[in-house]
Amino acid sequence: MRRVLTRVLGFDADLAVARNERMLWTHAQAMLPSVDIDFAMPRYTQGLMDLGASLCVPRNPACPQCPLQSLCVAHREGAPEQYPVRTRKLKRRAESWWLLVLKDSVGRFWLSRRPAAGIWAGLYCVPVFSSRPDLLALLCELGHACVQSMEECTPFLHVLTHRDLHLHPVVVRQAVESKLDDGGGWFTAEQIAALGLPAPVRKLLAGL
Repeated sequence: MRRVLTRVLGFDADLAVARNERMLWTHAQAMLPSVDIDFAMPRYTQGLMDLGASLCVPRNPACPQCPLQSLCVAHREGAPEQYPVRTRKLKRRAESWWLLVLKDSVGRFWLSRRPAAGIWAGLYCVPVFSSRPDLLALLCELGHACVQSMEECTPFLHVLTHRDLHLHPVVVRQAVESKLDDGGGWFTAEQIAALGLPAPVRKLLAGL
């Protein structure tokens, strides 16, 4: 029935969006029989289903034989197969990221640019690791003399369109300034305010 209704009405909103689905059914209700309902309603419903199964099929619809041809917007447009519009829903994924928040003795944070593609593309960010051991391995490379203190903060969830990021911040205060080999640098709070940062990272740094 959706296929028949969207073609007749020329309804091109994405039916993967719930509000568009509701809008289509609002239009459909306005088209229901209003006289002799007990007799007309079953025939109307059955007629739409038969039409969708026999003539108004997904591929190569038989428009010349369709009794609704003169009313059909999709037929007039010459593009019935473009209806209904329904994008493929993206499957949600969950990932865990460990965020290394390096803070030096004068209160600056270490930031570097994210890759040009992917999540947070091109934004400044603290170093990101896919696991806790990877993060700790980097700290070992820096040397214990550089680390004044380390605090594992409470993890939190950041929800993206098709992905749930479970973020695990690890705040490391350095006694001796060091540099990472990621093209980044040390930034003051004033400098950070002028940079593009992911919202959860900006909020995290503002609280430290």
